[in-house]
Amino acid sequence: MVIETAETGHSASAGPLGAEELVLADRVARRLHAELSDLINALPTEARNATGLARHLGIDRTTCQRAVFVASRPYPGPELLTRVPGVRALAQLGDAAARAKPAAPADAVAAFAAAVTQFEHLIARCGGSLTRLIRRINATPSSTAVGSVSEGATGDGGAGSRRRLFEAAADLTGRSSQCWVAVYLYRPAPGSSGELELIRANGLIGHLARQDAVPLVFHNFSSKPHGEAAAAADVPGHIHALTSSHADGTPDAVIRPFTSFPLPLVSSSQPNEFLVQAIDENPSAEGRPVDLMFGTRTLIPHPALQTPPVEEAWALVNFPCRHLLFDVYLHRDLARRCIPSLDAHLWRPDFAQNIADRWQTRFASSPTLQLLGSGTRNAASPAWARHAELTAWLFDAARLTSSEFVGYRCSVEFPIWRAGYCVSFDFSPGDADAPHG
Repeated sequence: MVIETAETGHSASAGPLGAEELVLADRVARRLHAELSDLINALPTEARNATGLARHLGIDRTTCQRAVFVASRPYPGPELLTRVPGVRALAQLGDAAARAKPAAPADAVAAFAAAVTQFEHLIARCGGSLTRLIRRINATPSSTAVGSVSEGATGDGGAGSRRRLFEAAADLTGRSSQCWVAVYLYRPAPGSSGELELIRANGLIGHLARQDAVPLVFHNFSSKPHGEAAAAADVPGHIHALTSSHADGTPDAVIRPFTSFPLPLVSSSQPNEFLVQAIDENPSAEGRPVDLMFGTRTLIPHPALQTPPVEEAWALVNFPCRHLLFDVYLHRDLARRCIPSLDAHLWRPDFAQNIADRWQTRFASSPTLQLLGSGTRNAASPAWARHAELTAWLFDAARLTSSEFVGYRCSVEFPIWRAGYCVSFDFSPGDADAPHG
């Protein structure tokens, strides 16, 4: 257990939190806020104020006052960790909620306890004591904004609802994943001023499935359809596997270094602008998590030549996952000529054809699009330990220099099941610099 009031000799700097530390602090604070709110709201109405909570739980009123103050207000950012009671007091609150008459639901108590444990681990990693962690948070400029590489920033305050949707969807579909991962690379197509090349890796990390689970199918698509001619090789809109090896009969769309063994059987078809991949997992994998990662490349028309002049990169949460980690890298020649944005949409079948009607499906609140900067120095993520490794592998496989690219990130904890997260790039500005096809 961390000793909260005394220095422990931890070697962490007493200065401001670094970028990765701030990312972690934001994730921990968001979860603690959500689980504390859920726990208090699960208690009787009369126990949801400071005096009533202290009476119902039989614990110190000061602890209850601080807990109710934090839980009853919108999430303020990592500075929340400077306002909550300490680890011991929070653990005492959770234990008391489990013993109270009536008690809080067991799942709410367990989720809160897990959040408190994460808080304890954050203290050990970034402070060594709660006092030092608070000093470091207070010394961090604009900590409430979580900086340009924040993780899990949802912007909608609905983490508890999204978590409950995840649990229900996992039960209904028989499938769930620890992380939905995608990395997209856009660059001007060699030898063509009117096209871009899109290189991508996408898949599921820590995927679990029951025997009666619904089939596992991936849909990749070109943002603009190109009719029957798109079926021909090297025609814009036709999707190719990233690698060309067919060793041992393995489909070349599978990225072996990041896919569990035995490798899955992948059946692919490409109607219109879609690449449909049906995945047959190895039967021996039932009951244990597996990783599935795929790579593709395709040519698309340059967005600046299209109407409207917008490129959209989509992440469809087709199966429930605990985290969405979606990075898009633009070659710097493209990045300086467009305006990026991020929205979350209720999914519907005609998403590829109706850009002008996006307002009809857009959720009122959307995640924050995070700027990763140039290269891959900020590619790492606590959502998946190998994410930076995958990103570097993709650049190497495509024979591209990462320092020539600018990265953007959509990172959401418990993304909305059956929602589409869309990173769009508007090329309307700078028409004078647009390519001429």
